[in-house]
Amino acid sequence: MTSNSNGESHLAIDCHKLDFSWNQDSELVLEGVDLNLGKGSRCLLIGANGAGKSTLLRILAGKRLTKTRACKILGQDVFMNPPNGVVYLGTEWSTNPVVRSDIVVSEFLDSVGGYRHKERRDRLLSILDVDLDWHMHQISDGERRRVQLCMGLMTEWDVLLLDEVTVDLDVLVRSDLINFLIQETETRGATIVYATHIFDGLSSFPTHICHLQLGRTPRPLHVWEATSGVEDLFKLALQWTREDRDLRRIKEKETGRVRGPKKADEVSVLQRFAAASFDSSPTSSYVRWHRCLLSSKRRKTPKCSSKSTTTRTDGEYSIVSFSDVVD
Repeated sequence: MTSNSNGESHLAIDCHKLDFSWNQDSELVLEGVDLNLGKGSRCLLIGANGAGKSTLLRILAGKRLTKTRACKILGQDVFMNPPNGVVYLGTEWSTNPVVRSDIVVSEFLDSVGGYRHKERRDRLLSILDVDLDWHMHQISDGERRRVQLCMGLMTEWDVLLLDEVTVDLDVLVRSDLINFLIQETETRGATIVYATHIFDGLSSFPTHICHLQLGRTPRPLHVWEATSGVEDLFKLALQWTREDRDLRRIKEKETGRVRGPKKADEVSVLQRFAAASFDSSPTSSYVRWHRCLLSSKRRKTPKCSSKSTTTRTDGEYSIVSFSDVVD
């Protein structure tokens, strides 16, 4: 990490060799991730579904604890000593029952300090086209998302972490928001990391692009030159995502895991299961069939007896569909 004579870091985000897993015995979700961004940077985070983008953003926001102290924002540990001025906006906000209750938008914004930032709040109300008289339980998902963005952006932030929060916006509001974010980085030196799968109208947004592939950063941070006209952002994302899928399929094949239609032997197990009759011991039958289906995936020829699976509900027996068992 570089710093000036006063010991202040030049990097807004300093993430080096980051590892993360959900628990001690599970596989790494993130492994050796590097992300170093100077102040004023705008970074797009690109990767397939399940690559670890949301997990990385939540770690940077201090919402996930890692064993290795590998991430700093503005020179401070993101979890043990989180700095002020970091804003994380994710999609989970809109599912909170509180923000779907009968609350007037003006009261909702005031409850989180909107009255203290009236000038900036009013600017965002215009950019996001928000009506202060809206009731949160009566508006659409896209309008509710606008309220979230207004709430999150109305204080002056130094680092902004966005996780797919523009997916609900119409093209006009999204374009106006992108222009606002660019101005924030250019005039205040703020830094943005933005995970998205929608690249329309974004060619002038990023200064850098980070490729996250199966929890790793396989290539150095890509410097984006929007005015060069040589690269197409969508085509670049498509190329990288196709590489991600090909690599994932190779790794899954090595472990015997294949997405899509099941092989003939696995289908025959399900067919025999569907045609089976009740067993006199429902509980033992369930356990036997569950183990049978799991073990059959490890053998070329399944050896399951034709026993039905049942479960006990309020003293009664009922059939459990094999989709429940397979899951």
